Amino acid sequence: MSDDPLRDRFNRIDSDADGKIDEAEFAKLLDELGLGYTGIQVHAAFTAVDVNGSGRIELEELRAWWTSQ
Repeated sequence: MSDDPLRDRFNRIDSDADGKIDEAEFAKLLDELGLGYTGIQVHAAFTAVDVNGSGRIELEELRAWWTSQ
């Protein structure tokens, strides 16, 4: 464990350890964070977080979104 809890959670959810999470992994992360998003909310948030439009979220994209909440 590092001193970065968001990184730790991201890495735990990133099942293939490629430094990016897909929408299903993002949904698991939101559940783990206790946010309780619906499927529609997950998709909307995923689209907003995926700033570069790659279809995958990188840690820094997640961090920018998380700290803006």
